[in-house]
Amino acid sequence: MLTHLYFFDNMRVFAQRILFFLSISDFLYSIGLLLYVEPAFSDYNKFRCTIQGVITQFGTISAFLWSTSIAYLLYISIIKGQKRIAKLERYQKTIFIFGSVIPLLMSIPPLIFDSYAPIPQKVPVTCSISSNDENKSLDQNRNLSLYLNLLLFYIPLIFAVVISVYFILRSYFKIKKIKSQYELLTKQINIQLIFARTLIFYPFGLCICWLPSLILFLIFTFNNDWFQQIQINYFIYGTGIYQYIRVVQYGLSFLQGFFNSLVYLVNSYLMRKKLKTLDKVQIDRINVKNMMSNNFEDSIRSSQLSNDFENLQDI
Repeated sequence: MLTHLYFFDNMRVFAQRILFFLSISDFLYSIGLLLYVEPAFSDYNKFRCTIQGVITQFGTISAFLWSTSIAYLLYISIIKGQKRIAKLERYQKTIFIFGSVIPLLMSIPPLIFDSYAPIPQKVPVTCSISSNDENKSLDQNRNLSLYLNLLLFYIPLIFAVVISVYFILRSYFKIKKIKSQYELLTKQINIQLIFARTLIFYPFGLCICWLPSLILFLIFTFNNDWFQQIQINYFIYGTGIYQYIRVVQYGLSFLQGFFNSLVYLVNSYLMRKKLKTLDKVQIDRINVKNMMSNNFEDSIRSSQLSNDFENLQDI
């Protein structure tokens, strides 16, 4: 996806650049997941664990940010128009700098609290925000992990999902309204609508991939006894529904980059196909228009000849 965007797509388009940065986020997240760390609470490679934690934290927050930016860009392109996007393009360097600095800043606090640690409940085992300090009690470690996860991961995720859903729904209903009001759209409007509909799937993918993790975190926060019980049933007795919950939770969250690449591939194909159809329709309209114009001219000539004949009869 990165290669195709850089070499074959128009990188001067603001939306394509945002897709490029979203692809970088997915790529970094994938690299981070490949840094396998032994699932032990004490004897593990701390340096590799920290590197993995920073990279995956940066990649996920960055992906949240750029997916939400795509939803907002979609919204203003449909609701506000191209002039608003042109104003945004003036500040795109600042936007891209902030888009890199904010995830980096949100990756630093766990370093300060020494809270990147392996989480054996995750398969494959990954180091993420988790406190297992031997000098602290179990409750203190749990509370620190909870607050750090809440502030640095789940609150940004909640904001990203809510804002994305809002902008997607507003844009979707606006697109339907435009399509219903104008049956014969110009080629330019058609292209804008096609591009807008393809952008919808990126923030939609964010919601699908991370919603199970968000729901489970809320259950863990407000009904911890039930959640701990199903974990105990699985890890000790090998029974219960937790194995299926893990498949859905981690399976979907690990597949975000694949989903984005798949959407990009399908959208590129559909975009080219639709543009060819629009070109054909445009050519047909031009031919019909020319034919009607020629028929009109022929009818004028015929009418003039008829009038001349009538004048001759009168004479």
